[in-house]
Amino acid sequence: MKTLFKLSSLFLLLVAFVACSDDDNDEVTTQFAITSITPESGPVGTEITVRGSNFPSDVSAINLTIGGVPATITSATSTQIVTSVPAGATSGTVSVTIDGVSQSTPTSFTVLSDLVSGTVENLFAPQTGGQGEEGEISGEFTKFSFATGAETTSDTDWDIAFRGTTIAVNGGVATGTNDEPTRNGDAAAVIVEGIFSEINSADGLTFAQDADAAFAIPTGSNNGWYNYNFMTNLITPIPGVILVFRTHDGLFAKVEILSYYEDAPANPDGFNDPSRYYTFNYVFNPNEGETSLASN
Repeated sequence: MKTLFKLSSLFLLLVAFVACSDDDNDEVTTQFAITSITPESGPVGTEITVRGSNFPSDVSAINLTIGGVPATITSATSTQIVTSVPAGATSGTVSVTIDGVSQSTPTSFTVLSDLVSGTVENLFAPQTGGQGEEGEISGEFTKFSFATGAETTSDTDWDIAFRGTTIAVNGGVATGTNDEPTRNGDAAAVIVEGIFSEINSADGLTFAQDADAAFAIPTGSNNGWYNYNFMTNLITPIPGVILVFRTHDGLFAKVEILSYYEDAPANPDGFNDPSRYYTFNYVFNPNEGETSLASN
């Protein structure tokens, strides 16, 4: 009987030990914590840092996904995990799994599209009358879309429009000149002085829309984007003048006009070279709510 009692006691002790061991293992596998992720948005390739506590330093012991897509971990310490946004990732939860236990960051990560940089060449903006020609200025404006990076004939999906030296935006009201396009968007513009590559954000800028008797980008020599020399008959972009636009659907872009003459000659002849051909650089941010215009 004593032997049976001893065996029963040993069995109970063994069960208790195993139970305690299981509790200890549970404590180990659930003790890591996630507190934040920085940044909370960025395009594919962006380096992100997950901060918290009790992470393993062995990167092979950690699985991390962004929007369900596995990401490669660059480094890990007890307080942070460094990774980058993998190709194919979509906006969503950032999840960390260690020893079979998964936790998510307090906020989701937003995967952004890359900014679009381009150069438009020979965008023709003809007009009838004015600037040395007889009669009132008239003729259709050449409309342009930043989303496509090209001229458009759409009545709605255009952002800016050109006729001669005049630039209209798809926002506001008609100024009163002939043949203006109908504004049905929320586009606006502002002139910023600086170097194109250093105008990195539209944040904090004060935008204007076309209004009665006034374009958002002022017309006339030395008023907006160009100077006119009547002696040489040349129209030249004013150095350091950058045009920043809010598009018809609330996104942002910047423009640097390079030339007003066909094929952008280095030394245009104002009397002989065909004019009203715009060549310009632009950067367009296709992400809603994002104001960055940093050139790549």
